[in-house]
Amino acid sequence: MKQFFNSKTIFFSSAIILWLAAAAILSDLTEDVINADPIVNFDKYWAGIFFNWRSAFGVDFFSVVTLLGTWQLIVPVLIAVLFFVFKKYQAFFWPFVFTLASAESVTFIGKILVHRYRPDGAVMVESDFSFPSGHATIAVALYGYLAYLIIKQLKIKTARIAVLSGSLFLILIIGFSRLYLGVHYISDVIAGYLVGLLALILGISFREWHTIKSNRKLSLK
Repeated sequence: MKQFFNSKTIFFSSAIILWLAAAAILSDLTEDVINADPIVNFDKYWAGIFFNWRSAFGVDFFSVVTLLGTWQLIVPVLIAVLFFVFKKYQAFFWPFVFTLASAESVTFIGKILVHRYRPDGAVMVESDFSFPSGHATIAVALYGYLAYLIIKQLKIKTARIAVLSGSLFLILIIGFSRLYLGVHYISDVIAGYLVGLLALILGISFREWHTIKSNRKLSLK
């Protein structure tokens, strides 16, 4: 019991530290973008480079990749998860909903407050503002939580590493697709990653706290 308590204490302490660090970085990045600090020139410089890198094949490829970070994908995933969790893993569902909802809420508010227009020369037309990237946010929140859910069920270490590596690759390539297609600046994507990470930490912590609470109730019976 003491070992279990210590491991959970380490987990929550690490989660708090990581959350505060991510929040601080996001706050500084947002302030830099609003105040048009050097990061803005950096963003525009790399937007020009991505523009010059484009090819017909690259545009077609990353136009498909970017769909992995849209709500059109999330809705069927949520339906599938809803069916899945009510059969066996109900306790994972509401933290999952919380993770996605909080991530999207912060992104929506951030876009309105920062009011940043998208880069010129984008491949596709987007109607909302640029900062932070909603696709990057969803990539971290959605695939990060799904990876957590799957890893919790796996016993083999190599399988866990494979799932984690796959989710990280997916998150990174979705973010890169937004840069390649010219619909976001680098700081937009980084900010989206940070917002998604903040929501993911809270969602996983919510789930782990519920596990501890449930185990304590069982131990008292």
